[in-house]
Amino acid sequence: MPLLVYGLNHESTSLDMRGRLSVAEDELAQALLELRAETPDLAEAAILSTCNRIEIHAYANEDGIESIKQWLAHSRQVPIEEFSFASYVHKGRAAAAHAMRVAAGLDSQILGEPQIQGQFKLAYRHARESGTLGKELSLLEDFTLQTAKRIRTETKIGAEPVSVAFAAVTMAKQIFAEFATQSVLLIGAGTNIQLIAKYLRELGITSFTIANRTRTNAEILASDLAGRVINLDEIADELHNFDMVVSSTGSAKPIVTEKMLSNASRLRRHRAMFVADLGVPRDVEAKAANLPDVYLHTVDDLSTIISQSLTKRQEFTTIAERLIDDGVECYVRKRRLQLEAKLLSNYRTQVDTIRATALKTAHKNLDAGDDPATVMSQLADHLTKQLAHKPTISIRQATASGNEAFLHLLKEIYELDTV
Repeated sequence: MPLLVYGLNHESTSLDMRGRLSVAEDELAQALLELRAETPDLAEAAILSTCNRIEIHAYANEDGIESIKQWLAHSRQVPIEEFSFASYVHKGRAAAAHAMRVAAGLDSQILGEPQIQGQFKLAYRHARESGTLGKELSLLEDFTLQTAKRIRTETKIGAEPVSVAFAAVTMAKQIFAEFATQSVLLIGAGTNIQLIAKYLRELGITSFTIANRTRTNAEILASDLAGRVINLDEIADELHNFDMVVSSTGSAKPIVTEKMLSNASRLRRHRAMFVADLGVPRDVEAKAANLPDVYLHTVDDLSTIISQSLTKRQEFTTIAERLIDDGVECYVRKRRLQLEAKLLSNYRTQVDTIRATALKTAHKNLDAGDDPATVMSQLADHLTKQLAHKPTISIRQATASGNEAFLHLLKEIYELDTV
């Protein structure tokens, strides 16, 4: 069975398609159990679902890719023909290299962004807790995270303050002249929202309101920001009070509709509103972008404003790629050692079984009063025939088929000379 990665990302497909295929964090456990139950070709599996990508990491047989496609289509209710052409597949060594590039942020829409490493850890933690992570993917996880950490330690690829959150704040600053006086609604309480809040507070913003499905998490963030908390169903009535709205949730449906923003704009007498939708799927209805006083930006939009900082990060990619190569070599070497240990264990078990069976027969014959010398001779003959049986067949088959490489290997193993 090879290591497999099947997925779609920001380069291969649209934000809308990524949203349709995405798996929210609170759905991961159930999705992993369904994936295991519906795809017997997969021995191990993990699901990595972020705003940039949806990927299945698996240890599976050759039919695993087709099984993953079928499951993804059925689970997400999206016909295969709508996404299959945009998907990518990595196997074996290439799959390991891809996983390491992803965790290090080298494959992200924003080069070197730090959140992906935590998202990778979370994806594999859910797989471990769901029982779909075994020795193979655990080994990949270990070497992937080691390599990602090494890249961040030995290069400055994450030094420039570039992220979707940073890009959103940069864009918002272009809308408002008196930035520090603006009021902000944060929808969600995850990593992106926390990072947005950090940047906004550093720029002097003091008026924060947080809305989140889990009120406890919203209250924790509000306490840090000296802000207030509202429920999601209060957003429509409160929306006109905010100059900036930033949303990043795992909601399957939009939280903020065009009608809500239209009403808010009217009540604000058409003063500008900045709206950053960092959700995948979308948290804000796409057609809200047509409202004249609403400046709506999605994850894909925001990625276009950070090229200058990315130029500096690009300088370190050559070093990072060399570290990826080193990480893959270490992973492959360790995996070979594990396979060798398993092979040796299986071989010794087989030999011990032959020995135990022959010895049991010899003891039985001795107990029956057979001549000890005859019993010993029979024991030696039996062991010789059993141990030589499979190598003899292999030599005959290799000779008949002209498999010189295999014959050469057998000569080395058994120290044979045909001259």
